[in-house]
Amino acid sequence: MSAATTRRRIVRNLSCQAVRASLPELLGFAIEVASEAGLDEQTAHAVRLAVEEACVNVIEHGYADMPPGPIELTIAGDPGGVRVEIADRARPFAPDAAPVPDLQAAVEDRPMGGLGWLLIRELMDEVRHAPREGGGNRLTMIRRFRPSDSNRH
Repeated sequence: MSAATTRRRIVRNLSCQAVRASLPELLGFAIEVASEAGLDEQTAHAVRLAVEEACVNVIEHGYADMPPGPIELTIAGDPGGVRVEIADRARPFAPDAAPVPDLQAAVEDRPMGGLGWLLIRELMDEVRHAPREGGGNRLTMIRRFRPSDSNRH
């Protein structure tokens, strides 16, 4: 049976405190749901990595200098792909305003960090951000299945 025929329509949610200690739970959840949705290992890893980058940004930057608040991870899968939503109550953030890293500069001349958004955009097919009603942020990331995805399961 091919991966395309084993993909399932699912929606799963996880809510926890936006602290580093929650990362294993968030990432384990992402892998579990990706598997349940029928993603092949490589696509599941790409989704998990995008979730990790986005969650670390919320934890380290969104809630910086304020008490940690909630982070909500929703993953929805269907035969066409996977939609990941990460919602928080952190300070407002505009990913489009984040500095674009200079990849032509020598590694030793570049500031530490700053590659997360670039990586997320490379791993996912669509990335959208919106302010959340009542305060906070909602990040939506979509990864569509590709023909090559159904050959690996």
